[in-house]
Amino acid sequence: MAEPLVLDPALPSKVLHQFPFPTWIENIAVRSNGDLLLTLLTTPELYLIRPSNPGGPILVHKFDEVSALTGIIEIKEDVFYVGGGNFTLQPWSSGADTYQVFEVDLTSFDKDSTPKVKKIAYLPGCGLANGFELLSREDGTVLIADSDAGVVWKLNVNEGTVEKLIDVEEMKPPPPPSIPMGINGIKIRDGYLYWSNTGQQFFCRIKIDDEGKTSGSVEVLEREIIVDDFVFDRKGNAWVTCHAVNTLGVVKAAGGVIIAGGSIDKLTLAGGTACQFGRTSSDADVLYFVTSGGMAAPVNGAEVEGGKVVAIDTAKFSH
Repeated sequence: MAEPLVLDPALPSKVLHQFPFPTWIENIAVRSNGDLLLTLLTTPELYLIRPSNPGGPILVHKFDEVSALTGIIEIKEDVFYVGGGNFTLQPWSSGADTYQVFEVDLTSFDKDSTPKVKKIAYLPGCGLANGFELLSREDGTVLIADSDAGVVWKLNVNEGTVEKLIDVEEMKPPPPPSIPMGINGIKIRDGYLYWSNTGQQFFCRIKIDDEGKTSGSVEVLEREIIVDDFVFDRKGNAWVTCHAVNTLGVVKAAGGVIIAGGSIDKLTLAGGTACQFGRTSSDADVLYFVTSGGMAAPVNGAEVEGGKVVAIDTAKFSH
């Protein structure tokens, strides 16, 4: 990767909520009404935050069947699917063969504060169910990035069936002593599956069809970039959480990388894990960025904090 451009000043931001230490926020989804849903890795809890009225997080559900939550995706409006397993950070354990997917139905949550939760599937052979992406709303199919095995699984939530779908070298974790993580974030855009490989420091894509089957070869779009998760904007730029270096990056649609916020030596965006744009007219240009507080890689070798939700105003980003 060529030396990235660093925005100075960084994009404006504010902290919506910070959890106590140690709390690792792993992923984020946005409801159509603007509420944020947060999965925690340090405890198997799903929280809700209202950016328009951030009066503290609301516990949606605690999943007693697992010890950590990972990916989250919406299929039908207000019906989300959440991954969980027995991951531990200290000592490191991916929780292989413990991952499950749960349905969390929030269609009546605003009236009675009670989600309808049920287990959809067990993921046999899955090493670490990480990023989730919607493949087909009509068919109820989801793609799941397995960071430990370095593959993509396909889950049909209607039937509870799971199959290994994509297995390529650019998804594998690197050998020790590198970060033991392969494919991490995944997104589908314009007939391509995009993914980050955290350990190999790749940002890649490959063509897929409506069933998720690949064609052609893998394109490595950027190298030497440590990305956890990411999201696309309307222009096709990928906004990436650079977990290990505490920054927000932008992989430009036309090529090249820009650092839009954070710093390797500051807690501003310490250990970014995921990000999503708002879904209402008032926050469509707001990027909601969630963090682990630097728990995996302390800032300056020693500084950590509780995970937090940061609202970043991208409206004036024009690069």
